[in-house]
Formats: sequence, structure tokens, C-alpha cells
Amino acid sequence: MNITSMQFVVFCTLLTILYYVLPGSIQWILLLVFSLFFYTRAGYPALAFLLVTAVAAFGTALWMERENERARALAAACGDRAGKAACREASRKKKKRVFILMCILTFGIWIVTKYSGMLLDTFAPILPAGTAGTARTFLDRMIVPLGISFYTFTCAGYVIDVSRKKYMAEKNPLKFLLYVSFFPHIIQGPFSRFDRLGKTLFVPHRFDWERMSQGLGRVVYGYCQKLLVADKLAPTISTILANPSATPGVYLFFTILGYGIQLYADFAGYMNIMCGLCQVLGIELEENFRQPYFAVSIQNYWKRWHITLGNWYSDYVFYPASMGKTAQKIGRMARERFGARMGKLLPSYFAMVFVWTLTGLWHGASWTFVVWGWLNFAIIVFSMQASPAYDWLKAKLHINDKRIFWRIFQVIRTVLLVSLLRIFYCSPTLGAAIDYIRMMFSSNWRLLFTSPVGVLTTAWAGTSVALKYILAGTLAIFIVDLVKESGKQFRIPMPVRMVVWGVLLCLLMVGGGHGDAAIGGFMYAQF
Repeated sequence: MNITSMQFVVFCTLLTILYYVLPGSIQWILLLVFSLFFYTRAGYPALAFLLVTAVAAFGTALWMERENERARALAAACGDRAGKAACREASRKKKKRVFILMCILTFGIWIVTKYSGMLLDTFAPILPAGTAGTARTFLDRMIVPLGISFYTFTCAGYVIDVSRKKYMAEKNPLKFLLYVSFFPHIIQGPFSRFDRLGKTLFVPHRFDWERMSQGLGRVVYGYCQKLLVADKLAPTISTILANPSATPGVYLFFTILGYGIQLYADFAGYMNIMCGLCQVLGIELEENFRQPYFAVSIQNYWKRWHITLGNWYSDYVFYPASMGKTAQKIGRMARERFGARMGKLLPSYFAMVFVWTLTGLWHGASWTFVVWGWLNFAIIVFSMQASPAYDWLKAKLHINDKRIFWRIFQVIRTVLLVSLLRIFYCSPTLGAAIDYIRMMFSSNWRLLFTSPVGVLTTAWAGTSVALKYILAGTLAIFIVDLVKESGKQFRIPMPVRMVVWGVLLCLLMVGGGHGDAAIGGFMYAQF
């Protein structure tokens, strides 16, 4: 279902009316029906993959809970400490084996449907003649289920949480299916934890005008981000990225900056639409952004961009890997040879290799994404290693971290680094990414000074009319993020809010467009 279409607006309007007309005790059932209907619009085979993953996670979590109880009873029956430890260790190994079996099934589906093409391309040179072509024909017919990365990771995190005794397993299979398939978060996230989302997803809600007002305002703002900025930027940027050799170097530089704005307006716009809709219904989704383009470093940027994905990696990949036996052994060796500081850092670096490799693969089934992830990792490691040198240099130059000019410098530096890294993110091959960088710094930079408006028009919009919407929308996003970054709270009276909504709705009707791809053409829907 196209999220930028009138069909989706009617879908959400009907859901909201029925949600508050029906008794509170069955509101969650209505959400389940609407969520499954929404998902089946992507095709019934995709729903079959979703159900297999959900059933596997639901059954595994119930088994984990029973195993926890059994291990607790056995440990209590043991008289000495050694016996208790042995019972816990035996239970841990058993749970690990069962979890691995679940992962083979669920992540196996994820890998086969999403990464078979990448694996085929990688190993094609060593395969027998004709095998690659036959396999490619088969893969071209295979569907990639909508939101498979999101619901696979969500289910895995849920099972791990139950295994760790963070919360009890859900006993109602339909409630768990709603948690997995809830349509506002299944396509692009956020990665909602069961114990947090469940507090508002399964409980009754009464209609509230103030909550409705704030939620609708956020929905309208999200549509403005999507339709007036992201979609206006998309055609020209896509054309230039498809054939960068036909574009002067300075245009390529602004194209990659525009791509970053497009991606942010697209992804954050989706989040605002869905979080606003959930707010109307009284349901709380976790926030996924915190003014990422005000970040002062790459590491800080990733604490602000796609926050729930970063938290997922921290809880389920980084900390287990950094605290594991291998990482701790590396830490002890580093401490003996290089000192206490490296003894602390190397286990983190070891875990970050897995985090950034998975981050790259999660974003796309291509080696360009893997390299993009590794480059992020390399910059973060370099920054951490060079931290003492940075501190020494700032002291020598008498640089005050709290001065506004230094903060602006850090922000601009981070935006430029993130943008340059995205060249690998949006290039079809590694060679194409290198060529893009070479062409970007090749020539025609004097145009930036002789015709700056012409450069922006060519690189971002193609027409001056579209450019006006893009610049106005980008400025509005910047102001909103700046206000949020300041930490100040502003309560806007209802009449003023109504006027602002009216203006934004007029802009949407006059300058907005409609996405023509599945699920409104949102860029992160492919992940």
C-alpha cells in the first residue's frame, strides 16, 4: 500500500474511527486485522515468510521461559554452589543450541531471500559453467519479503530478551503476531522492544483531543518532509547517480550532499508519519532520530541516526562479542603488551568489526555496503585511537570545546565525512564509487562561485520551482532540528497549530506529489 496515497489516508482514517468506536478490550485485535491486511498488500507469499519467523520466535521464547524455570528449580535443589553453577551452565548451553536452530531457520530465510544474489555474484567465477546463469534465473523469480530485516531482527531480539529473563514470554500467539506485524514499524522500523511497545500496544485507549492534535501535526510534518523535500530531490539525484560521468564535478559534490538530505527527509518523514499515527491511537513508538546532522563526530552521528538499530546492535552483537572469551583474551594480551588503554579498547574494536560488517550487509546485499560499513568502522577507530593527540593539540591551540565556532566546525566536518562515505553507499560497484570521487574533484569548481544557484538547481532539482520547495523544506527541517537540539520546550496554542497545519496542507496540495513505488517509494523500505 502506497503510504503517500489517498488509499493509505482512508485506511488510517477508518482504523482510527473503528479503534475508538470499538470496546477497548478488542482494540488490539482491530490493529492485528489492519496490520495483516496492510502486509498482504505486498503479496501473500511474503505473509507466509512472516508467519514462519513469528511462529519460530514465539515457540522458541516459550521454550526458553520453561527452560529458565526448570534450571531455576534444579539449581535450588542443588545443595552446593558448584552444583548450582553446573545446572546454570548446562541450561545455558541447551538454550544456546535451541537459539542457534531458530536462527538457522529465521536468518536462513533472510539470507536466502536477500543475499543469494550477492553470494552468487561473489562465487560465480569458481562455479561450473552455466550454473551461475541457471541460479540467477531462479533468484530473479524469488521475492524478498517486505520488511524481512526488521521483523527477523525484532524476533531474534525478543527471544534473546526472554532467554536473559528480561521479561516473560507472551503467551497469546495473536498478541505476539501483532507485535511482529504491527504495520507502522514493520517496514522501516523502529526496532521496538516487546516490553516497551507492549505497554501501549495491548492496552485500551480513549480518545484524546490533545493527543490527536499533536499526532496529526507530526503526520503532516512527515508528509511535508517526504513530498516537498525527498520526492522533489529524488528524480534529478537518481538521474545523476545513474550516470555521474555526464555531470561536472562540482555538481557531483552537491548531488551527494543532496542525497543525504533526501535520505534524511525520506526516512525521518516516514518515522514522523508513523509515530504521529501511533500517537493518535495512544501507542508509543521509540524515536529513531535525534538531530543527526548536528552530530560532532561519526560515532556521535550513529547515536543519532537510526537509533533503535544502533541499540539493537549494542545489546545483541557488540556487548556479547566484546565480553566474550575471545575478546577478553585479546584484551589481556593487549594489556600486557601495549598497556591498560589498549587492553580496554581492543575488545571493543574486535566487537565493532562484527557490528559494522552486519550494518553494511543489513543496508544492502552488495560489497559496496560492506566497504561503507568498514569505512565507518575505520574512521571511528582512528578517532578513538587519536583521542589523546586531539586533546593535546586542542590544548596547544587553546581550543575551547564549548565555543560555538568549534561546534560548527565539528558539525560541518561530520556532515562532509558522512556524505563522502555515502558515495560507496549509493554506488553500484566499488569501482563506480572510486570513479565518482575522482570525477567529483576533477573540474568545474569555479561554477560554485560564478553561478551558485545554477549549481543547486542542476544538482538538486532540475527546475527552479522544485528548488524553491526543496530549499524552503530543508530550511524548515533545519529550524525544527535546531529547536530540538537547543532542548527548549515550546507549547504552541491550538489556534496557531491549526493555522500551521492549514499552511502545510496547502503546500502539500500545491507542491506535493505521490510516490509511484511500493509503500510510497520510501528509500529504507528496501532494507
